[in-house]
Amino acid sequence: MIGQSIARYAASRPAQTAVEYSDRSISWQELHESINLRRKQLHAAAGPFFQKQIALALQDPLEQLYMFFAVVSGGGIAVPVDETLDNDSIASFLFSSRPALFIADTDAAGLAVPSLTLADIIGAGAQASVPAAFCEETELFYGACTSGSSGTPKACLRSHRSWLKSFEADKQLFPFQEKERVLITGRLSHSLFLYGAVRMLEYGHTVILPVRHSPRVFARMVVKQQVTVLYAVPTTLRWLLRHSSSPSPSVRLIITGGEKWFPADNQKIFARFPTAALYEFYGSAETSFISALNHRAEQVSPSCTGRLFPMVEAESSPDTGELVVTSPFLFSGYAEDESLSYPRSVATGDIGFVDEEGFLYITGRRSGKIVSRGRNIYSEEIEQVLMSHPNVEQAVVFGVPDAFEGEKIAALYTGNVIAHDLHVHCRQWLPAYKLPVCLQIDLLPVLGNGKINRLRVQKYYEALSKENGNDD
Repeated sequence: MIGQSIARYAASRPAQTAVEYSDRSISWQELHESINLRRKQLHAAAGPFFQKQIALALQDPLEQLYMFFAVVSGGGIAVPVDETLDNDSIASFLFSSRPALFIADTDAAGLAVPSLTLADIIGAGAQASVPAAFCEETELFYGACTSGSSGTPKACLRSHRSWLKSFEADKQLFPFQEKERVLITGRLSHSLFLYGAVRMLEYGHTVILPVRHSPRVFARMVVKQQVTVLYAVPTTLRWLLRHSSSPSPSVRLIITGGEKWFPADNQKIFARFPTAALYEFYGSAETSFISALNHRAEQVSPSCTGRLFPMVEAESSPDTGELVVTSPFLFSGYAEDESLSYPRSVATGDIGFVDEEGFLYITGRRSGKIVSRGRNIYSEEIEQVLMSHPNVEQAVVFGVPDAFEGEKIAALYTGNVIAHDLHVHCRQWLPAYKLPVCLQIDLLPVLGNGKINRLRVQKYYEALSKENGNDD
């Protein structure tokens, strides 16, 4: 089951490094012992809530990793919570996802669930022997939070099998080698980065966790610690390109996902990482992997997300065009539901199709559909045109309510180009009815996982419009 391989590595290679964090190197033996200790302490402190659904919001990534494995190895369900969320957002998430217990760094009063601090657990002692639980593949172990980029986050519950099958599939697809040194550039409260850390530990690689999350820190770590594999969302990769230009030949593999990577940036990223393969995967918290694209080896249209992952089937709904996915990686249901659904297929919310060669194309997203003057317009198409301008760094497109048009097409962007020139660029590729009203901004609002916060984007646009006298 998930995490059991750590005990094997602790026996076969006890002194070798499993995790690096700050100036510490944690061996496989120390990692195994730390997880066992936290499991015993958790058992003593949690009482009847042990082996239940337990939410975690811890600032220290090492403690987050220890506690995750402690909960899972004890037979419970770990639900990491974004520790950067404000108290009201955390309270709302806990109310909807209904864990049995919440563990945080500090006292959390007024919550809908019982809570403990990390100090409470460490201080509870560990006299009792609490062996690791025996779990079936079908049992639940993890609650992955949806990104919250366009709504309130939800917890997607997953079985051991869903991740074990994902491990098998990405081993077939990604060109991993022996003894990789893997930099995880995001917080372990987000599924992409937790998955990357757990998956690489599962196969005996060294996982490197940053003390601070900034492009300058990542750039230094890549060089100093001779990173070979990089897990990062596209926003982080673009930050790296802005803050460092020195080539890093040690990186052989970059895995990115969570939002769209634009091929227009390929030349820059391959100059920065001259020996790296860049794999962009498409998926969601509910589906895990759906497809992957090797940007160095395959040149396709911007709407193509790559070939379907091993073990994945996908088809378009004949009525709506919505993509429906069937795979062994699917989630088991939402934590807030009264009963689990254990779906065999999941409708993704994306409009798309698979061609004869197994390439998947996404032409729009139902939640990103803009209805302007009676026409259905998808923001992704316009974002791709904006991002194809060489001086645009980031862009996001959305609909703004309008009395005449129904919705007005609006865009916020960052980069060194004035709105007029960007409008001229768009006219080369888009019909007049798809041309957005563009406003330049210094920084786009992002979530803790680095993805653009689409809920806040529209508020930013409305505030900027009022400042510029365009409040119509």
